[in-house]
Amino acid sequence: MTEAPDYQELADLLRPLGYTEIPSNFHGVLCGALCVIEPERLSVESLLAEAAEGLEKLGAEDHARLARLRDETSDDLQSTDMSFEPLLPDDAMPLSLRVDALAAWCGGFLYGLSSRRQLDLRGLTDEARETLRDFSEFTQAGFDASGDAETEENAYSELVEYVRVGAQLLFLEMRPRPPAADEPSDTVH
Repeated sequence: MTEAPDYQELADLLRPLGYTEIPSNFHGVLCGALCVIEPERLSVESLLAEAAEGLEKLGAEDHARLARLRDETSDDLQSTDMSFEPLLPDDAMPLSLRVDALAAWCGGFLYGLSSRRQLDLRGLTDEARETLRDFSEFTQAGFDASGDAETEENAYSELVEYVRVGAQLLFLEMRPRPPAADEPSDTVH
């Protein structure tokens, strides 16, 4: 079975396609789009629209890996065991790069939400709207090299946890749902 790429593998896969953002941005776009588009209707090609000129370089195996990432991410967002994680560099990377990646993930998430033409946020809970505002602020996150390293690491970890839980909250509130069996259908027979 094809495995979903990890952070570095995703970077290596996207680079030759002309995708200019970092892998965290791509994963954020994917997660945001999954909040408003059914996974089976979210094509790998639409996720790579920014790199359209490189799509002809996408081989079958890489296409399958990106589709697997989409499917696993969708499953993780729906999971009740809280297994979802934003795709970020591991802790071996410098904190400044991880903070930049988290900011890019949040920006990508908001961009992915906008992939639905008629996005209506009025029906969201206050908590979900606050989460969206926070994600917007996190796009401006930066690293303070003069700060205490342990304090900065702890703050980063708390932000990642907030984003992880916030993304699942938004997914659960916004995801497209098929009509229930007892709901009237819009289909005219």
